[in-house]
Amino acid sequence: MRLNQSVEEKTKTRIRNVAEEMFATHGIGGVTTRALAEKAGANMAAVNYHFGGKDNLAIEVFRDVAYRSMKRRLKNLDRIEKTAAESGVRPDLGAVVESFVDAYVNDDDPRTGLLLARLVLKHRVAPNEWTHAIVRENLDRVAERYVIALHDAAPHLTKAEAHWRYHFMIGAILLTLSDGGPDSRLQRLSQGLCDPSERSVLRHELVAFLTSAFLDHPQRETGRNEEVPARATEA
Repeated sequence: MRLNQSVEEKTKTRIRNVAEEMFATHGIGGVTTRALAEKAGANMAAVNYHFGGKDNLAIEVFRDVAYRSMKRRLKNLDRIEKTAAESGVRPDLGAVVESFVDAYVNDDDPRTGLLLARLVLKHRVAPNEWTHAIVRENLDRVAERYVIALHDAAPHLTKAEAHWRYHFMIGAILLTLSDGGPDSRLQRLSQGLCDPSERSVLRHELVAFLTSAFLDHPQRETGRNEEVPARATEA
């Protein structure tokens, strides 16, 4: 009995690990139950037995991914805010931005970053009940904390501007991560100068670009204010 249980647990774990790998590479829609089972060295019945089908397996994988990424980012953010508080200064803007990017682009757990991007893209392109649930359970909490931290690190921004730029930050990360592989448009247009598969370079460029988006730009701000009707600025 114990032997059978051990074999079943190993099969379940193997299916789960293969699902993470395949979902990260191909997305949910690009993975069939048959292909998943074959790569895991199991049969389709085993996927249904252990998880109730591919869709339920996907929900379990992505819920776990969202939870892991939430814990990772909040842990890093807590560390940054604690260091700033102990020194009596505002949180370092670059460090806050990098801790956010780290959930998507890192060396120790790159698969989770790709899965997180897949989850957020699916929720934007084809949202359903379970993506809404996962986003509300885990990602909304992260977003709220980061908007506060970014506004604290960049106090020249209004709260609305902090929200806008947080939103744009996610878009830049998702677009960049979706442009990997041999058909990378960035790599083609740059004639090989920019290669998204070079993860350390990708991370550096993302952090530099996104940090600059939260900096104070007096000339741009002045131009914007000059274009706003007087009655709007008085409201």
